[in-house]
Amino acid sequence: MRKSAALLCAAASVLGVAAATMSATPAQAATACQGRLFIDSVYQVGLGGTDYEYMIIIRNQTSQTAPWRLNFANFPKNVTLFSPQLIGSLPAFGNTTIRFGKGTNGNISMSTVTIGYDRKPSGAKPSAYMTNCGWS
Repeated sequence: MRKSAALLCAAASVLGVAAATMSATPAQAATACQGRLFIDSVYQVGLGGTDYEYMIIIRNQTSQTAPWRLNFANFPKNVTLFSPQLIGSLPAFGNTTIRFGKGTNGNISMSTVTIGYDRKPSGAKPSAYMTNCGWS
């Protein structure tokens, strides 16, 4: 009888740890951007001469409204960011174009900006990355 009780307690303990681990995983995944929101494009728009505006298109790939945080890092001095971080939300399957800066750099595109999700990309290249895509 004591062995059965001890085995039952051990099994309950293992199940409790597994349940705690399982409940922690969805909470972390609830704020993940990867696979939910998508940076579709980064590009420049010529204003004449050597002046440009910089745009980014983001897309919600889910069936519910999704909040997001868009971060910018390592842009050169000839790019003026309106803010290093923008916050907003997108409706289900929605998309939006955001003007994020201006300057004289004529080389801002998907090939020159590193795109990332859920953490800042490594390296010294300019980057645009999404974080905190949690649902309320």
